[in-house]
Amino acid sequence: MSAAAETLAALRTAVARIEGHVEDGLGETARIAFGVPDIDAALGGGLRRGALHAVSGASAAGSAAATGFAVALAARAALKGRAVLWIRQDMAGRENGEPWPVGLAELGLDPARLVMVRAADEGAVLKASEAALACRGLSVALIEPFGRLAAFDRVAVRRLSLAAGQSGVTGLIVRAGAPSLAVPVGFSAAETRWRVKPVASGAGEDWGRPRFAAELVRNRRGDLGRWTLGWSGDERSFSLLDRGRFLAAPEDERAADSRDRAAQPFDRPDQAAGGGRRLPLRRAG
Repeated sequence: MSAAAETLAALRTAVARIEGHVEDGLGETARIAFGVPDIDAALGGGLRRGALHAVSGASAAGSAAATGFAVALAARAALKGRAVLWIRQDMAGRENGEPWPVGLAELGLDPARLVMVRAADEGAVLKASEAALACRGLSVALIEPFGRLAAFDRVAVRRLSLAAGQSGVTGLIVRAGAPSLAVPVGFSAAETRWRVKPVASGAGEDWGRPRFAAELVRNRRGDLGRWTLGWSGDERSFSLLDRGRFLAAPEDERAADSRDRAAQPFDRPDQAAGGGRRLPLRRAG
């Protein structure tokens, strides 16, 4: 095969991965299914691998729930033989607590497969995130900056999205701290954005299992919605606890989407243009 043909084949593979039409080299599908039909239908089969997704707490009480939800997604997305990288800004640990191996294991994420990276500020988080999302040896990169996130503007987040699309690594930006601050505009460049609240644990056999009120407030490829979900760390699976409902885009998301369409970002496909158990954190100190 000529050099030109090899280059063309590589480009076609990269485009197919970005579009979500190929399988991962380890035999995993290009979608991370929730196992909940309504959610998977809204997402076109599940969260797309090789893309950037954002999770934020809906309130101060939702910070730990957002972290737990992101860890559950990472556990479901983890690929055999590949590590999960968690990039945390130092301030996130001081304010929200440090990852707790027992809690992570209860949520289904094997601590032995987790690599932690500590960053001094959001600029360092962004730099480490670019490198992580370009590394094909990873399956998931959890990215947890802290503060107002001025560095995470549209250009920066699109750059992260492009790196994820080229490598196939799934990026999860966790906005667990400082819930009173506005969600950065740059998050509109993520393929999906989730807003999470905690839900009280159930009774009987379900006692102690994590529950989340998860609202899909941005989805570049389908519908939005709100669902109450249970999570089993042993089975690494979600269950639907109510019928859920589909939603119109919130005003802030419609405005961000309008700005994105006007800007014609390079990573948007043409067709898209038009709580009982302890969560996996404990306080530092």
